[in-house]
Amino acid sequence: MNVIFNNRDIRRFFTALGIAALFLLLAGQLIALSLFSGTRNALYNRDTELAGALLDKGLPAEEVAAVFTQNLTASESEAGAALLTRAGYTPDTPAAYLSFLSAFRSGSMLSLFSYGLLFALCVTVLCMLYFRAQQRTITRAETQLKRFMGGSTSARLESEADGSLYKLFADINSLATSLTAHLDTEKKAKSFLRDTLSDISHQLKTPLAALKMYNEILQADGADPEVLSRFTGKVNDSLNRMETLIQNLLKITRLDAGAITLKPVLRPIQPMMEALSHSFETRARRERKVLSFSGNPAAQLIYDPDWLTEAVSNLIKNALDHTSAGGWIKVGWDESAAVTRITVQDSGSGIHPEDIHHIFKRFYRSRFSQDTQGAGLGLPLALAITEAHRGTLSVESSPGQGALFTMTFLKMTKL
Repeated sequence: MNVIFNNRDIRRFFTALGIAALFLLLAGQLIALSLFSGTRNALYNRDTELAGALLDKGLPAEEVAAVFTQNLTASESEAGAALLTRAGYTPDTPAAYLSFLSAFRSGSMLSLFSYGLLFALCVTVLCMLYFRAQQRTITRAETQLKRFMGGSTSARLESEADGSLYKLFADINSLATSLTAHLDTEKKAKSFLRDTLSDISHQLKTPLAALKMYNEILQADGADPEVLSRFTGKVNDSLNRMETLIQNLLKITRLDAGAITLKPVLRPIQPMMEALSHSFETRARRERKVLSFSGNPAAQLIYDPDWLTEAVSNLIKNALDHTSAGGWIKVGWDESAAVTRITVQDSGSGIHPEDIHHIFKRFYRSRFSQDTQGAGLGLPLALAITEAHRGTLSVESSPGQGALFTMTFLKMTKL
């Protein structure tokens, strides 16, 4: 019952019906009073006619008046009934033979018919108004649904009122919001896929064009040992660049798709840093850059060594790519009561303010960058791996002042 009366329109309908019922009750009382008055008048008129008839028969006026004004005894009532029965006047006598009663019946029937007609009219009007309001609500809802289906994703049904119908409208609005969100996500995914394919095509086009050119040169002058040695190295560089691009794409795609399950275990950080030092010392020495590692030997972190090594490695590669000969790169790590940090700092060219908020976007290339070989995937991959470890990756930099990348991980076991 409460569920029914939660509907605003139903409440209005029954309120109007109650008002109409009160109006009809008042009208019924008036009709009852009218019928009572009519009955009394009819009986009075009949009594006056009888009194006159008795006077005409010569009965004393006092006796005639006493008959109509005093209470009669049971014996007198029985005698009168017997007399009328012998005269053919009984309770079953048709009203058509009694003129005064026939007129009274006609008036009463007309009053009751008018009352019934008024009642039916009130109920009909109330029902029409109620169903008209319901139809308007449904029509407005239908219009909004057609707008939504036509592409207007902001279209919503009226759902602020109470009642089961409006609860249904609220559920439809929730469904529409969910569909809109899925649609937006799908559009973004398609746009991202389109842009990614375009970027991949652009990134592969350069090394492929170089390989084609090197191949033509080797075909033409491959007999010359100097030419062969020089362009074989260039071919190898282009192949390495393509391999790096494809490997990074595969890694970041697998992370996005959730196809990789990290195996984080609480372990020291220093062994990972020692391995990275061995990996990059040759390159740093060849490029005449100082690469140093320092940190708390006892520091520990819950991490997957393969993937976190990949992330820190990409940060070191980025630092080497943007640091000139004679510069330095410092890799450090430390821990506090709540967090563990890994930092990679360099004395390189720094990051322009225009680029600082975009460097973690895939394939992003700054117009200020001097690096012409990078594909723009190293930093996004480092960010994805860091976030997979429930950490954050931030950067601080100014043009010409180098850059500081900080990986921060909450020590969940101590919270």
